[in-house]
Amino acid sequence: MKLEKCSAIRLETLNHSIVTNPNGVEYRISHWEVNIENIHEILVVMTKENDPESILGEEVTLSWNSIKDWSIQLQTEGYRIA
Repeated sequence: MKLEKCSAIRLETLNHSIVTNPNGVEYRISHWEVNIENIHEILVVMTKENDPESILGEEVTLSWNSIKDWSIQLQTEGYRIA
């Protein structure tokens, strides 16, 4: 199945999804933000998955554009999909 370029979803639909960077490190999307001073940049707030070194609930914030080469796994089980 191919997604059409004009497809759209609500950002909340991606909450709780697992994103994986090119090094294999997994993060879970918590929520989304925009900085009022740069309203056109979407920020992804996430927590590192299964990392005993990180503080529980420690958040990482990156721009959506900076993670364009990462993979994403949508999560539906146990979470509300908007």
